[in-house]
Amino acid sequence: MPELIHHIGFLVADLEAAIARWERATGYRFSEIGRYRTDTYADDSAPHPHPHDARISFSKEGPPYIELMEFHGEGTHSAAQGEGIHHLGFMDHPDVEGRRQDLAASGMRCNGIALDGDGGTLLWFTDKDDLHGVRLEFVSPVPQPIVLDDGGAAHRDSRGFPSLWPAEAPV
Repeated sequence: MPELIHHIGFLVADLEAAIARWERATGYRFSEIGRYRTDTYADDSAPHPHPHDARISFSKEGPPYIELMEFHGEGTHSAAQGEGIHHLGFMDHPDVEGRRQDLAASGMRCNGIALDGDGGTLLWFTDKDDLHGVRLEFVSPVPQPIVLDDGGAAHRDSRGFPSLWPAEAPV
């Protein structure tokens, strides 16, 4: 059975302005701003693990949810990529590394990977040139390095994983 798209990620120049615009245009509600913060991200800008601190917000409505990501760094999330669709996200993938190997065998490249402290894959992106300018993102079913915009601890979801939505938020 095919996997369903969990979210569609968009790169934006100004996250606050993008949230306001998307809320106005769609009626969707967006989370408070958070950060995907890790010291173990690698992409075409630096193939060795380096810091990655992307500001993000997710829609409450979905799936597919909308993820807004502000330009960051010199690689996969940089202003050089331009505003617009960045990726189609697949969450809680049971075998992220196996999926990466399967797609590599079919000629798809990896361009963006976040690792955990033990070298395991937290998430990875296909190269945008392999699928008509859009990446696929595969996220492992483990807690991700998400914090609030001010660096404080994120909220927790029903699994105890970091979340940008308070537990008491209406569904």
